[in-house]
Amino acid sequence: MRVPTGTVVTVSCAQGGSGRVYQGAVPFAVERADLGGLPRPQTEIMINLGNPDLAFKTSFLPNDGVGLARMEFIVNESIKAHPLALLHPERVSDPAERAWIESLLRGHADGGSYFIERLAEGVGTIAAAFWPKPVVVRLSDFKSNEYASLVGGDDFEPVEANPMIGFRGASRYAHPAYSEGFALECAAMKRVREDMGLNNVILMVPFVRRLAEADTVLAKMAECGLKRGDNDLKIYAMCEIPNNVILIDAFARRFDGFSIGSNDLTQLTLGVDRDSEIVAFDYDERDEGVKMMIRLAVEGCRRNGIHSGLCGQAPSDYPEMAEFLVELGIDSISLNPDSVLSTTRQVLEVERRAGRAPRR
Repeated sequence: MRVPTGTVVTVSCAQGGSGRVYQGAVPFAVERADLGGLPRPQTEIMINLGNPDLAFKTSFLPNDGVGLARMEFIVNESIKAHPLALLHPERVSDPAERAWIESLLRGHADGGSYFIERLAEGVGTIAAAFWPKPVVVRLSDFKSNEYASLVGGDDFEPVEANPMIGFRGASRYAHPAYSEGFALECAAMKRVREDMGLNNVILMVPFVRRLAEADTVLAKMAECGLKRGDNDLKIYAMCEIPNNVILIDAFARRFDGFSIGSNDLTQLTLGVDRDSEIVAFDYDERDEGVKMMIRLAVEGCRRNGIHSGLCGQAPSDYPEMAEFLVELGIDSISLNPDSVLSTTRQVLEVERRAGRAPRR
């Protein structure tokens, strides 16, 4: 599109590598803060991040590390193809997609080495930017429809009526339909921690429905060279299913910490599909039932002496939820970068009222 000479536009590069052009003069505000003089609250303030290109810039915000590094962003933006399509391009039915994958792999020994290299580069960039602070990397949590949207994905994914509560998270990892792909994820994380020396990476398993599933996944990770405790490896789990809260003591014996995923925990506590616009009015992380689930999870972590955190959208969107979490005594809150400063100030004020002095 050509912009006529003399047209007033607003150009924004606030989103990192991709700029946007808006018609007209869009109002904006610039917030300046003296970060050197900002105290650190007792509650750790961590950051949600997926884009490695933003890692070093974001690391200059006052923070205690990355509470949620999303592997999906790197797969989507840097790898682009389904991991099994990379391993088995001959099984990709679309000739154009098969040719695209073959061109993608030029200069690489095979599809597996390409996937491992690109994923390790992306995660390694984030881990290096925040070193030596902890970086919690969530293993892949694509839904089957999202995996199918990757190049070659249609040939490896089932068609599900409700992918949100279908073949996702831990259930995929040791399943014959995806175990080869999970082995690639593990190999990439092993390269980051051992070859790159970035052992500040903590791995996190999403959507663990049952205790037996947790045991199976941990055994699969150990088989792939990622055994909990070796080389100081910590493994967290997302706490986002009511069963995780109900059986928190048993789950706590298997993991080093929990990160409460308020998005899915709200969905499954209230029985609301968070992808459905029709029932969106019933989706609210501030519901008393959801808050009770969060309270029980934090208390369970404290009772078992393991880390408690929350990495959902709630504290970024609702200041009162951040206040609620601090009053519970949660160990960490992970926020979107744009709400780090405002929420840090709010947390400091809540702690001040409670008589909790900031860290020095």
